[in-house]
Amino acid sequence: MNENNSWVSLILLLAVAALVEKIVKRPVLRKWVGLILVVAGPILLFCATAWIGGSQVESLPVIAFVTGIALLVSQNKYRLKRPSPPHPLLRAPTMNLAPDLPDDPEMQQLLQLLHEEIGLPKHKTLRLQTAINIDLGCDGAEAKQFMEAVEQAFAFDLGDYDAYRYFNPPVFDVFLKHRAKGRGKKVPLTIGMLYLAIKTNSWDTQTLENLS
Repeated sequence: MNENNSWVSLILLLAVAALVEKIVKRPVLRKWVGLILVVAGPILLFCATAWIGGSQVESLPVIAFVTGIALLVSQNKYRLKRPSPPHPLLRAPTMNLAPDLPDDPEMQQLLQLLHEEIGLPKHKTLRLQTAINIDLGCDGAEAKQFMEAVEQAFAFDLGDYDAYRYFNPPVFDVFLKHRAKGRGKKVPLTIGMLYLAIKTNSWDTQTLENLS
């Protein structure tokens, strides 16, 4: 009979320990309850031996100690995960995209580069016909850096790409400014041209400008 009572007591203690583990979810509370149980285990074992024996809960100190350790180790188990920061494009002031703008990884990455290198407009709809040099004001050193970023990101052949056809050279580069003289009015370099060059993995000026 006593043996049966011991098993019943053990099962009840384990059930209580499991219940505590499930109910106590706040990290701070799990920490303090865990510390209390870790300290209470040895105290019960050495200072309340007679009471434990008489109550037939010999496993109480061990279960208290183990439960306390489990709570301390897993104190952050139920901590609410902070939502990951939104994609940079979603943090942009406005993202007015035209319905005909493709929604594929290449266009998303291109828009991402535009956002990082140039900055997307606050109140302007982005279209395939949007010219990054005229409509978005990309020019000079910024344009050079942007085109290098596009070339590196998509690893496509620039072919007969002529930067001076679309952009003014950096103001500090006298040699390039001399080479750019006589190029006349700049030709629009559109998002559609960049997108098509990325999709075809090459730059053909006449084809891109005609299609654009």
